[in-house]
Parts: sequence; C-alpha cells; structure tokens
Amino acid sequence: MGDASRQPTAHPPAFDPRETPLARRRVLLLMGAGAVAATGGLGVVLQGCVGPPVTVTLEFDLDTLEVGTPTKVEFSVPMDGGNVEGAVWFVKRADGGVDAFDPRCTHALCAYVWEDDDRRFRCYCHEASFALDGAVLGGPPPRPLDRFPMRETEAGIELDVPGNFRTPRETLQD
Repeated sequence: MGDASRQPTAHPPAFDPRETPLARRRVLLLMGAGAVAATGGLGVVLQGCVGPPVTVTLEFDLDTLEVGTPTKVEFSVPMDGGNVEGAVWFVKRADGGVDAFDPRCTHALCAYVWEDDDRRFRCYCHEASFALDGAVLGGPPPRPLDRFPMRETEAGIELDVPGNFRTPRETLQD
C-alpha cells in the first residue's frame, strides 16, 4: 500500500505579521466583530439605546378605514413624566390587513403627509417620498417607513411605540 513516490506533506509556514500584514479593512472588521461580541451582540447594544416599547391604546374602529386611503390618528405617549404628542398612519390593504406606520420619516424623523394628488406620502424636510406600502420612492431615506406593532383588543387598538419615541419634527429647524 505504501507509495514510494509520495513526498512528505509540507506544512505551510507559520504566520508572521511582519512578513504578511493584515489589510486595514480586515483589521477594522475584526475589531468591530470583537466589540460586538464583547457587548453580548448588536441586539443588546441597540436595545439599550431604545429601551422597551411603550404601549398606546387608541379608541379607533379599523372597520371605518377605506382600502388604499391613509388615515392619520393622533395620540399622546406618556414618557418621562409628561406626554409626547404623536400619531399613526393607518393604511388598509386590499387583502383587508392594516398597516400602522410611524409618523416620522426614516431620514430625519420629520413628520410626513399624505398627498392625494400624487398618491404618496411626502416629507418636505428633504423632499422624500414613500409609496402607500411605505416603500421609499425618492429622496434620502435609508429604509421604508417604520411600522408600529399593532393588535386589536377589547380596550381598542394597541400600538407598541419605540421607547425613544419623540414628537415628529415639522421642519429641520425644530
């Protein structure tokens, strides 16, 4: 079974950083991964920044919504010993489901409006626009409109708003 023509397996040379330096990107990637691992993961880091959600109960009948016509419902959120004014945009889909959109643009947390003529949401802080389903149509927003988790209960419509919720800005000067 032995093969005399076989050469002994050569071992690769030991890694020597003086001879083979790591690329800068690789070093930064390793440092970032190490930092995330040391803190218990990115989810834990982000959760610490936002805090637990706050539940808001609205007395609103979702059956009154028309398919494809956004409806803004205002509310206040008890936070930090006071109330923060907010709203939700309800949109009834053709399949009968309802989306509950956060009233703040995903770019600079400005308030946006529904424009019937254009059939889109518009944020005038940076000329952003969103489709009826929340998708970005134009402007600088990094992602679609955020949605509030929602459920119907005997008490009404419950929304879970982020623990860091703030009143939407009307302009960039706010």
